[in-house]
Amino acid sequence: MVLVHAYDGRRTINGRSGDQVVSAPSGSRVRVRLVNTDSGPTQVWVSGAAYRILAIDGEDLFGPSQVTGRSLTLTAGARADLEVVVPPGGARVQLPGISIAVAPSEVDAPSTSAPRDEVDLLGYGTAAPLGFDPRKPDRVFDYRIGRRVGLLDGRPGLWWTINGGIVPDVPMYVVREGDVVVFRITNDSGDVHPMHLHGHHATILSRNGIGSTGSPWRVDSLNVRDGESFEVAFVADNPGVWMDHCHNLPHAREGLMTHLMYEGVTTPFLLGTDSGNEPE
Repeated sequence: MVLVHAYDGRRTINGRSGDQVVSAPSGSRVRVRLVNTDSGPTQVWVSGAAYRILAIDGEDLFGPSQVTGRSLTLTAGARADLEVVVPPGGARVQLPGISIAVAPSEVDAPSTSAPRDEVDLLGYGTAAPLGFDPRKPDRVFDYRIGRRVGLLDGRPGLWWTINGGIVPDVPMYVVREGDVVVFRITNDSGDVHPMHLHGHHATILSRNGIGSTGSPWRVDSLNVRDGESFEVAFVADNPGVWMDHCHNLPHAREGLMTHLMYEGVTTPFLLGTDSGNEPE
């Protein structure tokens, strides 16, 4: 397990700064689970060996192929499981400014600068059945991320918006248990947003109008760059009132949050400063 977090601008692995080493014999298969606990996306790549991406956000990928010379974007709150077959000279799992080497004892694994090219998970791996039909959804929602001047809890400022509204004037997305739900997410806000829906994993159907051709790509934290659009789908199978927000927590505090609500489910908790609670 590799927990990545920056303290005072210094990136750490499992709370420790500096490069780290895990002894592993040549020929062994090592599974490295990375967790990005920061508020923004980062890149990860492997030097000295090819790697495979086994899972994203705890969801296995089908038919993962070997990757060389490309990095993987790990958005805020996201997890990725990488598999590395350790070569005699060792390998190094790298992030900007820090790394963890998997190598035989006394071997100094190689390091490289970040590759220019990225893995595109939209076409990575082998296609497989989704288990539901997103072409016949029960609910279709728009989720348009923007930014404008207005009032948030009575404070003037430049705030994030959902469908043009500032909290609390944002949609409450209402579903019924068993629904097939499609979200059409667009970002015209001028910044990247790692969007996170609690209680569910969504399958990526398309990005910028281009459909998925690889393994089903299921996430609970989706990196949505400025100007991008996604179509995602899931089955509403976990009744509750679930927060949906940007995993860049300052963005959530500045209004980029709403909720997914199941019909017939209520909560005694309130939104806003009158509740006595402060947002993340």
